[in-house]
This record gives sequence, C-alpha cells and structure tokens, in this order.
Amino acid sequence: MFYGASFLFNNISAEEYDLRILNFDSGGNASSPAGSDIAIYQKYAYRKSKPYLFGTSQNIPLEFDLTIGSGTPISGELRNLIEDWLLGKKEYLPLQIVQDDLETIIFNVLFTKSSVKYVGNLDYGFVLHAQCDAPWGFEYPKTLTKTYSGSAIVNETFTFYNDSADADYLYPSIVFTTSGTGTGLSIINNTDNSREFAFAGISAGETVTIDNDKQIISSSTGLLRMSKFNKKFFRLLPKSNSLTMVGGITSFVMTYQFAKKVGA
Repeated sequence: MFYGASFLFNNISAEEYDLRILNFDSGGNASSPAGSDIAIYQKYAYRKSKPYLFGTSQNIPLEFDLTIGSGTPISGELRNLIEDWLLGKKEYLPLQIVQDDLETIIFNVLFTKSSVKYVGNLDYGFVLHAQCDAPWGFEYPKTLTKTYSGSAIVNETFTFYNDSADADYLYPSIVFTTSGTGTGLSIINNTDNSREFAFAGISAGETVTIDNDKQIISSSTGLLRMSKFNKKFFRLLPKSNSLTMVGGITSFVMTYQFAKKVGA
C-alpha cells in the first residue's frame, strides 16, 4: 500500500487533474502484493513422491490496485480526461509514486481495469488495476560514460557492480564510436567465464548501438553489422563484474536499470 499522496503517470502529475492517492476503507492492518513471485518447473515421475526440479523463473508480473480520487466531485467531462490519460494505452508506461522511499523507483505499468467510486451518487474517485512489465520496479536508468583521445588503442580493466535485485543477468545497452587507430571493440567479462563481446572490421568514426536485451544492433553508417559481431551479447552477472575492454574507440556509453523488489 502506498502512503504517498501524489503520483506521476507517463510523466504527468496527478495534481494536474486535482487527484491524489486515497483509501476509502477503514484504517488498520492492510496487505498488498510484494512481487517477486516465482514459477516452478518440475515433473513427477511414476511412483515418485518427490518431483524432479528443473528450475524456477521470476516471470510473474507484479499487479496491484491503486485508488485515486479528489476532494470534490469529478464531473463527467473531467472523468473522460482522466480515463483518457490513464486507460487504454498500447504500451507499458512509467508510474512513479511521490513517496520518500520510492523517489528513485518507477513501475512500468498498464492500467487494465477501472471502477468508479461514488459517494452519495457523486463520483469522487477510481480504483485502477495495474499490471507491471516485471515482478518488481526499477531505478531510473543510469549511464556509465568513458571518453578517450583516440590516439591509442584502449586497454583497461575495471569493475562494475551490478546492484540489481534480479538474480538473472543484466543486459545493458551499449553505444561506442571507433577511432582512426582501430576498427573494433572487445569486452571480456572475466567474472563470467571470460565471456567476450566483440566487434571487428568496422569503419573508423563509426557509432554502433547495441540493445543487448532485445538483441538489436544499429550503425551510424546504416550498414548491417551482425557479420562483424561474434554473436555474444553483453551481459553482467549479479554483484561484482571484472571487465577488460580493448579497442580503438573514442567513446563508450553503457545504459542500465537496476531492478528493485519494493512491492506495491
């Protein structure tokens, strides 16, 4: 249950519609979804009382109800504007609760259902059902940026700490630009069995953008670059990762989001 009074959806504040988060029920104990539920994959064999466990997956999205309302009756015209803002969207959009312990967290949600709250036959609010795109919320995107003169081949080892609450791999996006001294980039994750992410034989001054999560590669030249790639998309283990980067580049930008199991 949120104790914050205000929220933003799709970067629009509820205050623009004179709305706030409410609770029409009486005070006392309350419960709300904590998220992070798991799906269990197992199989029972004939005459076996104990199953064979094949694994688990955190693929059950966080869902919760959000009650919002106003101190004055909501007219039909305003109700239309509010529902147009919140409902019927075709993609997950960011929801931020204005609350001290959630100020860095966003939930990517679709509001799938709504009901109107009436008091004395007057509309004072709504109950919205939210479904997230993950079992948890996310911190705002962060960026690691490195720049180089381009006069020599870059060869450095550094540590990146993956603070995500997701126990699976983190797949950040990467953008790099080659220099005139090299035609590629290699990043070896020494912590992940020396797994190598590499491009070779691309043009000088070329900017390559890689969405490692969706496995999409684009180039400033407009050329297809999959043939220049070793087909091992970049990933990060939970916690500490030792990375060795070698290449003729002038810039390297890595953008990522950490999962946070804060519930709702």
